[in-house]
Amino acid sequence: MIFGYARVSTPEQNISSQISMLKDAGCKKVYTDTASGVRENRNGLKELMQTIRKGDTVIVYRVDRIFRSLKNMVELIETFNQMQVNFTSLSEPQFDTTSANGKFLLQIFGAVAEFERNLISERTKIGLVNARKRKKLLGRPKGPTKDSLDKYEYACHLYENKNYPIDKACQAAGISKTTFYRIDKMKNK
Repeated sequence: MIFGYARVSTPEQNISSQISMLKDAGCKKVYTDTASGVRENRNGLKELMQTIRKGDTVIVYRVDRIFRSLKNMVELIETFNQMQVNFTSLSEPQFDTTSANGKFLLQIFGAVAEFERNLISERTKIGLVNARKRKKLLGRPKGPTKDSLDKYEYACHLYENKNYPIDKACQAAGISKTTFYRIDKMKNK
């Protein structure tokens, strides 16, 4: 079966042209999302992934409608390959796993992405070794910053002396209630 996937970033954008092109390309059902491409929580894509079966084809108008990043593209294409599902883009014919050229191009992208991940990993390991040699403290700093402490003190002042409710005192001081209570707990140990 042939399925389509269409996405727009905001409700103000019109998704109907994508849907129309996908239906013209033979899609029996088109799954849609109205969400930023960087969001992982896309219900239409989740539903599509639960529906597709071996031998199915997924078509998109453009690859940026389905993939959030190169890494996401490699992962999703690998999932399609494992499920034996074909993938095609209407605007970018080179993204077509039904052809030998399309599969080859996607393998090259996959190899480049893996190479990039390996380089990042190597750089991170070298950086950590060098930081340890310099006796640099690694990780998140312990305790609140001076700025957070100042905001906490101001929120306390508003709460205790000006009779502000705690949420209004925190808002006026520019500190979240979570941070306020975390500092308060630390100070009152």
